[in-house]
Amino acid sequence: MRRDFILIPVIAFVALLTNPSASSRLSNKEGTVMQYTTTFDGDENPLSEGGKWVNDGLDWTKIEKTHGLAYGTQTGTHKGIYRYDDSYAHLTGFPPDQEAWAEVRIAKPDPSCHQELEILLRWTSSAHSTTGYECFARCVNDGSSYLQVVRWEGPLGRFTYLADKRGVNYGLKNGDTLKASIVGNVITVSINGVEKAQVKDDTHKTGNPGIGAFLSCDGGRGVGSNRDFGFKSFTARALGGNPK
Repeated sequence: MRRDFILIPVIAFVALLTNPSASSRLSNKEGTVMQYTTTFDGDENPLSEGGKWVNDGLDWTKIEKTHGLAYGTQTGTHKGIYRYDDSYAHLTGFPPDQEAWAEVRIAKPDPSCHQELEILLRWTSSAHSTTGYECFARCVNDGSSYLQVVRWEGPLGRFTYLADKRGVNYGLKNGDTLKASIVGNVITVSINGVEKAQVKDDTHKTGNPGIGAFLSCDGGRGVGSNRDFGFKSFTARALGGNPK
């Protein structure tokens, strides 16, 4: 999944040709930096943007994009561990210290379901194992809102909560920007530039930034509502160090 960064200038040029909304760059005056930005133009199932996005897991669902919106594809009706077949996509080639942020679109918040949007850090995926840090918030802005940081341990349904913040100050509304970063072992999550959670964890040392979405509705409510919440734009940036 790693890229040869000698080829990055060519890759960036190809990305701009194949998707004008996406760009990547490598270098600044302070050293080697990688950044990727997209506004999710066009239609793709699953999200790829010229091979930039991947999801190698067989037990989880994919991210799609349609006309400037990236969104999940869960049915929202599974039970047990199968409920946690989150939709995700991640980039490749980033160094361990990284940050990512995205503007959310929430057209129809549904308090009767759990609609969540996720920024992923140090994310890895293979057929039956996904690891990394999931930083997410519920797509409602009331007393039932929450923002959480979860460490994924590999197999479907195996994870550990690192932070759990609840209340009206911890939900997402349409147009908000959700951001997360990891530097060393410190994970920080913010909404609209206001820090909401910070935790330390030493488990996952490498991986890549990405996006995810979760949908769960009891009694079949909300089935097919994936496009009611998603991402309008996304940027990921390396924070020092050299790409792998």
